[in-house]
Order: sequence, then C-alpha cells, then structure tokens
Amino acid sequence: MRIRYIRRPHAGLSGKVYLLDLDNTLHLASSHILPEINRQMTRYLETHLELDTQKASELRTQYWLRYGATLLGMMRHHQTDPHHFLANTHVFPELKMLSSRHGSVPHRLRGLNGVRIMLTNAPRAYAVALCKELGLYRHLHAVVAIEDMVVHQAWRPKPAGILWPNLKSKLKGRKALLVDDTLGHLKQASRHGIQTSWITFPGLGFKPLGLTGRVKHRIRQFEAIRTAKF
Repeated sequence: MRIRYIRRPHAGLSGKVYLLDLDNTLHLASSHILPEINRQMTRYLETHLELDTQKASELRTQYWLRYGATLLGMMRHHQTDPHHFLANTHVFPELKMLSSRHGSVPHRLRGLNGVRIMLTNAPRAYAVALCKELGLYRHLHAVVAIEDMVVHQAWRPKPAGILWPNLKSKLKGRKALLVDDTLGHLKQASRHGIQTSWITFPGLGFKPLGLTGRVKHRIRQFEAIRTAKF
C-alpha cells in the first residue's frame, strides 16, 4: 500500500485527512463515463473469455458484486494481467466531452483545511487525466489509485478489509474522513476507525436508503462536505 504525493502539504494545514473517491463523488460519472467503462469491460470479457455480450455483461456484474471490482474476479479466475485489463477498459480519447464536474468542486476542494488524498479504484492514468481536465488535480496532495492498493503482494482495492489498517498506518495517526458514493466502501472503512460521509446527490438513481450503523453522515453535493465533523 503506497500513497503517491503530488505535493507535500504545507505547514498551515490541519492534521486532518480527506480521503476522496473520484467517480460520482468529485464529478458526475453515471451519465457517460461509467456506462462506457462497463461497455469496455464487457467487450474485454467477450474477447478474452470468448463469451457473447450477454454472458460477458452478466459475468462482469457478478465479479463486481462478489469482489468489489471486476478486475479482481478476472485475476482470480482467469489469471488476467491487471495492467493490461485496466489499460484496455479505461480508454477515453475524448475525455473532455464526457466528463462533467458538478458544483464548485475545485473551489471547495481547495478550501478543505486538511490533507486531500484521492482514493479511487480507477487506474492512475485515467484518474490523473480526468482530474486535470476538471481542474481538480492541482488541489490534491496525493492520488492513491487501484495500482497502489497492493497489500502483501495482492491487489486489495476498496472495500477490502485489509486495505484500511494499512492505509491508516501510512497516515500516522491523523484523523481521516472517507467521502464516497459506495456504501459498502464506507462501512468497511468505518470498522477501522475512519469517519465516513456518504455522497448520494440527486440524479444518480440510487434508492433513498437511510443511514444505518457506522455510516452516520450523508451529503447530496460535495460542497456540503464542510458540515462533516471528524
């Protein structure tokens, strides 16, 4: 597990750490980008597993539900090279036309008084390119992409339980808040003493589930993150 710093936090920042998801947290991904990623993953399974489109789509979903990432299912059951998979399932030559920032996210991101770390199951090349396109990259202190979430030589992206204590050890005792649109990620993080904020802004089509258990803070737009106390 490694944290790749883009720039070192300056001395005036608080000791808090904001762990920020990317897709559907810092930008709107459901309308264009995520459906396209799903299509690319389905095509990858069609080609490399010799499946028809329906079977490939069903298997992609099955692996995502079971392991938290389709990639993990492909690695476990088909010995897929993770770097080859990621390079061929996040291809966006026209990223500017597909991406859509919601609200005044760069301004709010810059105003967070703490260390700002992106924590995403997306590959680094895609995450960095998208953040630069949206004007977010210069306000982050570090990017932790799926390639960085390796624990004991095994890929362990969100929501893997073993990820969180390893991440906390890198934060050296600083208080952390995870902001994510996926409830399962938040629940696992909270079990390891990380505070959580569930972003469920309108238009995503998610069911209006109430807060339960350890996840006690919910926001409908990123600008409201300032109301989270940790």
